[in-house]
Amino acid sequence: MGFIKHRDPNKHPGILTTSVARYSAMYPVNESPEHAVGRCLDFWNRFGARGETPGYREELALHGWTGTEIIIGSDFKEWLWSGVTDDWVNFAPRLFPQKLKRSMLGMNRLVIAARRASAEGEFFTELYCTPSDIIAQNSSILNDVLYVTLHQFEEEYQSTGLLRGGATYFYADDLPKDHFLETQNIYCIRRDVKRRRKGKI
Repeated sequence: MGFIKHRDPNKHPGILTTSVARYSAMYPVNESPEHAVGRCLDFWNRFGARGETPGYREELALHGWTGTEIIIGSDFKEWLWSGVTDDWVNFAPRLFPQKLKRSMLGMNRLVIAARRASAEGEFFTELYCTPSDIIAQNSSILNDVLYVTLHQFEEEYQSTGLLRGGATYFYADDLPKDHFLETQNIYCIRRDVKRRRKGKI
Protein backbone atom coordinates (compact mmCIF):
# COMPACT_ATOMS: atom_id res chain seq x y z
CA MET A 1 0.00 0.00 0.00
CA GLY A 2 3.01 2.27 0.03
CA PHE A 3 2.75 3.55 3.60
CA ILE A 4 5.60 5.62 5.01
CA LYS A 5 6.07 4.01 8.40
CA HIS A 6 7.49 6.47 10.92
CA ARG A 7 6.39 4.16 13.75
CA ASP A 8 5.91 0.41 13.92
CA PRO A 9 2.12 -0.09 13.83
CA ASN A 10 2.52 -3.74 14.78
CA LYS A 11 3.69 -2.77 18.24
CA HIS A 12 1.48 -1.37 20.97
CA PRO A 13 1.35 2.45 20.63
CA GLY A 14 2.43 3.07 24.22
CA ILE A 15 2.83 6.75 25.07
CA LEU A 16 2.65 9.00 22.01
CA THR A 17 3.70 12.62 22.10
CA THR A 18 1.80 13.72 18.99
CA SER A 19 -1.99 13.88 18.92
CA VAL A 20 -2.12 13.31 15.16
CA ALA A 21 -0.59 9.82 15.49
CA ARG A 22 -4.00 8.18 15.07
CA TYR A 23 -3.93 4.39 15.09
CA SER A 24 -5.80 2.96 12.08
CA ALA A 25 -6.42 -0.22 10.10
CA MET A 26 -7.24 -1.46 6.61
CA TYR A 27 -8.98 -4.82 6.10
CA PRO A 28 -8.91 -6.48 2.64
CA VAL A 29 -12.16 -8.46 2.44
CA ASN A 30 -14.13 -10.58 0.01
CA GLU A 31 -17.47 -8.79 0.28
CA SER A 32 -18.99 -5.62 -1.08
CA PRO A 33 -18.05 -2.21 0.32
CA GLU A 34 -21.62 -1.82 1.58
CA HIS A 35 -21.54 -5.08 3.54
CA ALA A 36 -18.04 -4.38 4.88
CA VAL A 37 -19.03 -0.93 6.15
CA GLY A 38 -22.21 -2.33 7.68
CA ARG A 39 -20.26 -5.04 9.48
CA CYS A 40 -17.82 -2.47 10.87
CA LEU A 41 -20.65 -0.18 12.01
CA ASP A 42 -22.36 -3.07 13.81
CA PHE A 43 -19.08 -3.89 15.52
CA TRP A 44 -18.49 -0.35 16.80
CA ASN A 45 -22.11 0.04 17.88
CA ARG A 46 -21.51 -2.79 20.33
CA PHE A 47 -18.95 -0.54 22.03
CA GLY A 48 -21.25 2.46 22.31
CA ALA A 49 -20.60 4.27 19.02
CA ARG A 50 -23.40 6.64 18.21
CA GLY A 51 -24.76 8.67 15.38
CA GLU A 52 -23.36 9.50 11.97
CA THR A 53 -22.13 12.84 10.75
CA PRO A 54 -24.89 14.17 8.44
CA GLY A 55 -23.71 14.45 4.86
CA TYR A 56 -20.65 12.25 5.31
CA ARG A 57 -22.02 9.25 3.39
CA GLU A 58 -22.89 11.49 0.47
CA GLU A 59 -19.50 13.23 0.51
CA LEU A 60 -17.61 9.93 0.48
CA ALA A 61 -19.81 8.67 -2.36
CA LEU A 62 -18.85 11.70 -4.46
CA HIS A 63 -15.26 10.47 -4.28
CA GLY A 64 -16.08 6.84 -5.07
CA TRP A 65 -16.09 5.56 -1.49
CA THR A 66 -18.74 3.87 0.64
CA GLY A 67 -18.84 4.77 4.31
CA THR A 68 -19.57 7.30 7.00
CA GLU A 69 -18.24 8.99 10.13
CA ILE A 70 -19.33 7.94 13.64
CA ILE A 71 -18.73 9.22 17.16
CA ILE A 72 -17.08 7.28 19.96
CA GLY A 73 -16.50 8.54 23.48
CA SER A 74 -18.11 11.40 25.38
CA ASP A 75 -16.77 14.74 26.55
CA PHE A 76 -18.96 14.47 29.65
CA LYS A 77 -17.49 11.10 30.60
CA GLU A 78 -14.00 12.43 29.88
CA TRP A 79 -14.69 15.31 32.29
CA LEU A 80 -15.88 12.90 35.00
CA TRP A 81 -12.62 10.96 34.71
CA SER A 82 -10.37 13.97 34.08
CA GLY A 83 -8.38 13.70 37.31
CA VAL A 84 -7.56 10.05 36.69
CA THR A 85 -6.85 10.31 32.98
CA ASP A 86 -4.56 13.29 33.32
CA ASP A 87 -2.46 11.70 36.03
CA TRP A 88 -2.46 8.00 35.23
CA VAL A 89 -4.17 6.60 32.18
CA ASN A 90 -2.51 8.81 29.56
CA PHE A 91 0.84 7.89 31.10
CA ALA A 92 0.27 4.13 31.35
CA PRO A 93 -2.87 3.16 29.40
CA ARG A 94 -2.19 -0.58 29.41
CA LEU A 95 -2.55 -0.76 33.20
CA PHE A 96 -6.32 -0.19 32.96
CA PRO A 97 -9.10 -2.51 31.66
CA GLN A 98 -10.40 -1.82 28.15
CA LYS A 99 -13.98 -1.34 29.31
CA LEU A 100 -12.85 1.33 31.76
CA LYS A 101 -10.72 3.09 29.15
CA ARG A 102 -13.60 3.18 26.68
CA SER A 103 -15.67 4.93 29.34
CA MET A 104 -12.91 7.53 29.78
CA LEU A 105 -12.65 8.51 26.12
CA GLY A 106 -13.51 12.04 25.15
CA MET A 107 -15.61 12.51 22.03
CA ASN A 108 -13.70 11.31 18.99
CA ARG A 109 -14.82 10.59 15.44
CA LEU A 110 -14.03 7.57 13.29
CA VAL A 111 -14.25 7.32 9.53
CA ILE A 112 -15.33 3.92 8.28
CA ALA A 113 -14.80 3.84 4.52
CA ALA A 114 -14.49 1.18 1.85
CA ARG A 115 -13.62 1.00 -1.83
CA ARG A 116 -13.16 -1.66 -4.49
CA ALA A 117 -9.60 -2.74 -5.26
CA SER A 118 -7.81 -5.42 -7.25
CA ALA A 119 -4.62 -7.44 -7.02
CA GLU A 120 -3.33 -10.06 -9.45
CA GLY A 121 -6.59 -9.97 -11.35
CA GLU A 122 -8.78 -10.52 -8.28
CA PHE A 123 -11.25 -7.94 -7.01
CA PHE A 124 -11.92 -7.28 -3.33
CA THR A 125 -12.80 -4.48 -0.91
CA GLU A 126 -10.44 -2.35 1.15
CA LEU A 127 -12.17 -1.41 4.39
CA TYR A 128 -10.59 1.41 6.40
CA CYS A 129 -11.20 2.43 9.98
CA THR A 130 -9.37 5.58 11.07
CA PRO A 131 -9.95 8.42 13.55
CA SER A 132 -10.92 11.56 11.69
CA ASP A 133 -10.25 14.23 14.31
CA ILE A 134 -7.03 16.05 13.52
CA ILE A 135 -6.47 16.67 17.22
CA ALA A 136 -7.57 13.63 19.20
CA GLN A 137 -9.00 13.71 22.72
CA ASN A 138 -7.08 11.49 25.19
CA SER A 139 -4.63 10.47 22.46
CA SER A 140 -2.84 7.79 24.50
CA ILE A 141 -6.09 6.23 25.68
CA LEU A 142 -7.61 6.50 22.21
CA ASN A 143 -4.73 4.75 20.49
CA ASP A 144 -4.65 2.06 23.18
CA VAL A 145 -8.38 1.42 22.75
CA LEU A 146 -8.05 1.45 18.95
CA TYR A 147 -5.09 -0.94 19.04
CA VAL A 148 -7.06 -3.53 20.99
CA THR A 149 -10.43 -2.97 19.30
CA LEU A 150 -9.19 -2.95 15.71
CA HIS A 151 -7.25 -6.15 16.30
CA GLN A 152 -10.36 -7.68 17.84
CA PHE A 153 -12.33 -6.73 14.72
CA GLU A 154 -9.68 -8.48 12.61
CA GLU A 155 -10.13 -11.66 14.66
CA GLU A 156 -13.89 -11.53 14.16
CA TYR A 157 -13.47 -10.97 10.43
CA GLN A 158 -11.07 -13.91 10.23
CA SER A 159 -13.77 -16.14 11.69
CA THR A 160 -16.12 -15.29 8.79
CA GLY A 161 -13.64 -16.51 6.18
CA LEU A 162 -14.03 -13.24 4.28
CA LEU A 163 -10.76 -11.60 5.29
CA ARG A 164 -7.97 -11.89 2.72
CA GLY A 165 -4.82 -12.60 4.73
CA GLY A 166 -4.65 -10.07 7.53
CA ALA A 167 -5.28 -6.43 8.28
CA THR A 168 -2.73 -3.68 7.67
CA TYR A 169 -2.19 -1.35 10.63
CA PHE A 170 -0.84 2.16 10.29
CA TYR A 171 -0.90 5.68 11.70
CA ALA A 172 -3.10 8.09 9.78
CA ASP A 173 -0.43 10.76 9.41
CA ASP A 174 1.93 8.17 7.87
CA LEU A 175 -0.26 7.73 4.80
CA PRO A 176 1.05 9.11 1.50
CA LYS A 177 -0.10 12.68 0.89
CA ASP A 178 -2.19 11.63 -2.09
CA HIS A 179 -4.16 9.03 -0.13
CA PHE A 180 -7.84 9.92 0.25
CA LEU A 181 -7.76 9.34 4.04
CA GLU A 182 -4.47 11.14 4.76
CA THR A 183 -4.71 13.67 7.60
CA GLN A 184 -5.08 16.84 5.55
CA ASN A 185 -7.48 15.18 3.14
CA ILE A 186 -9.65 14.15 6.09
CA TYR A 187 -9.74 17.81 7.08
CA CYS A 188 -10.86 18.75 3.56
CA ILE A 189 -13.59 16.10 3.60
CA ARG A 190 -15.03 17.49 6.84
CA ARG A 191 -14.79 21.05 5.52
CA ASP A 192 -16.67 20.10 2.33
CA VAL A 193 -19.35 18.24 4.30
CA LYS A 194 -20.01 21.40 6.32
CA ARG A 195 -20.00 23.64 3.25
CA ARG A 196 -22.45 21.40 1.36
CA ARG A 197 -24.81 21.33 4.33
CA LYS A 198 -24.80 25.14 4.32
CA GLY A 199 -25.33 25.26 0.55
CA LYS A 200 -21.94 26.86 -0.10
CA ILE A 201 -20.86 24.27 -2.67
